[in-house]
Amino acid sequence: MRKILVIMMLLLGANFVLANDIKFTDKVTQEDFNNFVKELGTALLFNPNAPAEPLGIIGFDVSLETVITDISEDEAYWKKLIVDNAPNSYLAVPRLHVQKGLPFNIDVGAMYVVVPDTNIKLWGLEAKYAILEGTTITPAISIRASYSKLQGVDDVDLNTQSLDVLISKGVFMLTPYAGASIFKTNGSENSNLVTLRDVSENNYRLLAGIQFSPLPLLSINGEISLGEVPQYGLKIGFRF
Repeated sequence: MRKILVIMMLLLGANFVLANDIKFTDKVTQEDFNNFVKELGTALLFNPNAPAEPLGIIGFDVSLETVITDISEDEAYWKKLIVDNAPNSYLAVPRLHVQKGLPFNIDVGAMYVVVPDTNIKLWGLEAKYAILEGTTITPAISIRASYSKLQGVDDVDLNTQSLDVLISKGVFMLTPYAGASIFKTNGSENSNLVTLRDVSENNYRLLAGIQFSPLPLLSINGEISLGEVPQYGLKIGFRF
């Protein structure tokens, strides 16, 4: 229960000061770097935070969202790679997320991130195609591809690619959805203090979420991603 309350407080913006700058030291080993890339890469994925149904040719979605990643703060690699050697339990990544509907059941989107009190900046692109757009009695099914790239951290180059399959079905003001993802994280170090091999990690996860539309144009979305590194997301914006 305590863990759930902490996550809810973070998602509601009670505290975004969750990490310090990321910087290499000469104590970082190859195993440290492998584990660090896996967790940080997951934290910086471009999550769907939206149901499978397409926006439509005139559709638009502009939102602010936060994704909370449950990192292994007690592990040596986080303590070595955070400037103050005292990482918090969760890494919060607030994002500006914009989506636009196109013809033929295609949506495209972009996101931009500046994580407060860290040197983490991030941008990402996405494209989604609805195989089934959904009706009053049938669900929507879509496939989605995304790419994200880390900036601002001089010692690390990191990017991610993901492929998602999503299904959703709207019921009145609620649209629950679920999906499965395969994603790849690529990382390389640029530090003068160590020489480490590049890392390329493939991982899988399941996700579930629900979109709530209590008023015209207003959209509130909650999402959970379950894999080796758990994540929790909240999005609030305007969708039409």
